[in-house]
Amino acid sequence: MPAKRKYTVKQSSDFLVLAGIFFFLGLWAIKDAWYPSEKTLKKHPQEIVIPFTAAGSVDGIHVAVGDAVDEGQLLVNLRKDRIMVEFEAATNAYIQAKNVYTEMELEARRAERDGGAAVAELKKSAEDARAEMTAKLKQVGELRQSMESMDVLSVGKGKVKEIPIRMHDIVEADDEALVIVPDDHFYLFNKSLAFFSGFAVLVFLGIHYLGR
Repeated sequence: MPAKRKYTVKQSSDFLVLAGIFFFLGLWAIKDAWYPSEKTLKKHPQEIVIPFTAAGSVDGIHVAVGDAVDEGQLLVNLRKDRIMVEFEAATNAYIQAKNVYTEMELEARRAERDGGAAVAELKKSAEDARAEMTAKLKQVGELRQSMESMDVLSVGKGKVKEIPIRMHDIVEADDEALVIVPDDHFYLFNKSLAFFSGFAVLVFLGIHYLGR
């Protein structure tokens, strides 16, 4: 008479089902971790190329390969000497135009209040001064944007992988400034999940066969 099995596991087919579930989960994790689709790469890029948004001469490189960076951190800047002179001149011109407009506006109000004969003419002069002030303010804003575009900022947290430029290099807009590996745990998670799923498959298969 054959000896009775000492250890039994009831409903061992359940473990076979679990092994199958973890098998397909592991396949999914392997695909996303090592063979990501274009859609996945777009959502979770493995590296980010940060371009220049203006042309000029490299004046400062503020990070090194391997450095951790935060979002909005200054990475590289272009030389701003000339544009800063233009910005200062435009700012002074705007202040002068604003003072002229303020004076013209006050004169027009006084004339309207006192019933002067030149009210219409003064109002027209005030409107012209206001238009001139607005144009100067727009120029100041454009120059400020141009100055800001000469700073290359980090688009997120990560680590500097590559710096293909050197000090005093002449660059154009859209030229590559840096390459950053983003601080994204998506791929690490999926790789860990793949290994865990493989281990789980072996464990559940073992339990299934031991329980037969």
